[in-house]
Amino acid sequence: MSTNRRSGLRTRVSLLLARKLVDAEYYLDRYPDVRAAGVDPIRHFAECGYAVPIRAANPSMERAIIRLSPLLALAVVLLPIRRDDWVQCFVAHYQDLWCGDLGLKFRFARWVARLLATRAMGSGPAAASLQRIVGTTLPIARIGEDRAWLSVTKIDPPETHRFSSPRVWGANRAPIPREVTIPALWSATVRDANVFGAMQIAANGHFVAHEPAADPGLSFAAGQHRHVITCYTPQANKIVARIPSQPARKIDEAILLGGRCSNNYFHFLIEYLSRGYIIGRQGLARDLPLIVPENLFPSEIEALELFFPERTVIALSSQERLDVKRLHIPSLMTYLPDALEITDWKKEGFRRASLQWLRDRAYQALELDDTPRIETSRIFLARRRGRNIINAAAIEDVFASHGFAIVDPSVLTFREQVQLFAGASHIAGPLGAAFSNVVFCKSGTAVLGLGSRYAVTSSLYQNITELMGGHCTHLLSDRRIRDLRHLNKNIISLRQGGYEINTERLERLLTLWATEERLQ
Repeated sequence: MSTNRRSGLRTRVSLLLARKLVDAEYYLDRYPDVRAAGVDPIRHFAECGYAVPIRAANPSMERAIIRLSPLLALAVVLLPIRRDDWVQCFVAHYQDLWCGDLGLKFRFARWVARLLATRAMGSGPAAASLQRIVGTTLPIARIGEDRAWLSVTKIDPPETHRFSSPRVWGANRAPIPREVTIPALWSATVRDANVFGAMQIAANGHFVAHEPAADPGLSFAAGQHRHVITCYTPQANKIVARIPSQPARKIDEAILLGGRCSNNYFHFLIEYLSRGYIIGRQGLARDLPLIVPENLFPSEIEALELFFPERTVIALSSQERLDVKRLHIPSLMTYLPDALEITDWKKEGFRRASLQWLRDRAYQALELDDTPRIETSRIFLARRRGRNIINAAAIEDVFASHGFAIVDPSVLTFREQVQLFAGASHIAGPLGAAFSNVVFCKSGTAVLGLGSRYAVTSSLYQNITELMGGHCTHLLSDRRIRDLRHLNKNIISLRQGGYEINTERLERLLTLWATEERLQ
């Protein structure tokens, strides 16, 4: 058979197969370059689908490629082939596996990632290409270690925070006493630092682990997992960092304010904004800029302007690198790792001094009065997005009938949120990041958190409320026998999904709350 005939046969077979596989609408949406070129999706897949970069003809094929990506990446390691697209697909899949249950699939992928990282440390074009995709292997330097380029100023020693498990209205069991040690406060200065990703730091050929909750020795750290791969054993004390090769900008000196979860309102307010307490204690110059991620929400940017009006802000993209000759890193007052191997209640310690700084700073900036309230102001925090109460409309009606104003905090400015919580005598609503604002409540404020029976294991908001002189109670969804089968299988949807609050129990509770400041 002539070469032309064989080529024509292959083309016809490829087109026939493409007609069977290609979902045209999906293909054009998934690959905008094909849509922009005005190319027929079936012909494009037939001619280019298996080339670099690999394309999926339909959603099922995309899922199959993702599942097979560890094997494809392993083939790149073991065979004399170079497919950067396979490696890129694998890295994305590995990052997603990291967010799961860390089972057999993850452990196999971690082994493949370690092989790729080792190969990337070699020489030649193939190794250089792998390093651009997988990252650079770096030893880990931790705050407090003896490094010529890393100095630490001690601010406050560790503290003990005593609290209790969540106080649940109508529960048969008394709350369990808890006790945790809160980390010491410090401020570190790093010379010749590279800031990249989700506020990760590299310096002098090392990865600087500055957030205890994001230590590479833990199984997972939200935000950081997109930029740092921990495929080595803890004993190896090294990681793989995906650092941009060139800086977008170079500056002489700055303060790191943001962190791995800065655009989450709870983390931003309680963990990162409260770094101002240390900045003030250390007396860092007022002309030093603050480094934050560029994806902050408008209310968070507003908070920065309110709390630090004298400082400029450098907003850094997660795809950029910022080089700083002298980088100041204030510590966090908390230890809130995302890793599931750390029991929930061991993550719930707070420093009253740091929280008090937040409230005092906001009250001062907004000229609020800290004197006790004269009038009653009852607020129900409506949740319009994310995990929510299934019968939310009925619940809001019950609260409204008891004199609660229904407010969606997500549409308020930062100033309006501070003023709302500072003026409230009673705060209630489905538990979520908006409850971080209880730090602005005055002493004596009563707080009621609504939540799923299978999700409320944390005393986070209760602890903040009580450190600021308030009292917090939880009302949970009813126990359902049919849920137990799913609960034993650790179904995420049961823990993180919607839930229903019993309106009759809520009515009884609110009737009692009208006469008693504290709910037992």
